[in-house]
Amino acid sequence: MTTPKVPSRAAWLFFQVTFAATVWGGAYPFTKQLVSEISPLSIVTFRALIGVLALIFLTGSRLKASDFKPAVLRKLLVLSIMGVSTQQYLQAYALKYTPASHAGWLIAATPIMVAGLMAALGERIGPFKIAAFIAGFAGTLLVVFSKSGAGAFALPSTHGDLIFLVTCASWAVYVILTKKWLTAWPQAKVTTLTMLMALLTLLPLWLAAGGPAEFARVSARGWACLAYLSLLSSALAYLFWNNAVEGLGAVKTSYFIYLEPFSTLLSAYLLLGERAAAAAFAGGLLILAGVYLLGLNNRSLEALTDA
Repeated sequence: MTTPKVPSRAAWLFFQVTFAATVWGGAYPFTKQLVSEISPLSIVTFRALIGVLALIFLTGSRLKASDFKPAVLRKLLVLSIMGVSTQQYLQAYALKYTPASHAGWLIAATPIMVAGLMAALGERIGPFKIAAFIAGFAGTLLVVFSKSGAGAFALPSTHGDLIFLVTCASWAVYVILTKKWLTAWPQAKVTTLTMLMALLTLLPLWLAAGGPAEFARVSARGWACLAYLSLLSSALAYLFWNNAVEGLGAVKTSYFIYLEPFSTLLSAYLLLGERAAAAAFAGGLLILAGVYLLGLNNRSLEALTDA
């Protein structure tokens, strides 16, 4: 009798990183569906609440008193604003005005923004990086103007795209600050504590705005979206991504960002019936080409994890 083969650790890690990238890509259509029922503030607060509880349960994070020293709390507050509360709030708001497929393409420009910030901080700019910036910029313009044409910044779609680009820049700052400030901490702990700080700062605003009353009118489909965004996107996907970074390495894990836009396209079509414009698709491929060019410089990709 043969013994069933146990999947190798590498195969399990590849599954985890694929799962994380796919879930994150699908989060934008689910957010767009949900924002038609409740406010962005309620979405972000609920995601933070369930995400924190799930991460503590899944990771068994042992929080210590030293984790909450004033100097650390100040850093966590900045990180929570840049990487959780403001970022997710603006993304939900922007999705009121732009197709979810646009969000999927534009978020892929984040690694290029990270590399740009690193260059501004003194990292050498080589020919591949310059080519990546050019391809990323051209692709972003194509996505932004794919519906309104290149003549003007037409509202409301372009308005949403521009706000979404701000969130990409916010995440790029979050990535760099995390690498600079909390290098001794496991990434799972950083994620848990930044989400906890976001929850603590959001709760008073949410309660003052009457947020709990909004959930009385959430549909069954809306609750399914909330479950997806909080349990899968804000908890399990973060855990799996962090595991993959530790097991596969930062560079190899970073290549899986290519899956996100295509996951968004498929989810947007199935959930919302969206069809991507040809110009947006072409722009998205240009953005991904820019990310690929960054991959030819491994030093740049080291900073792209957790994006």
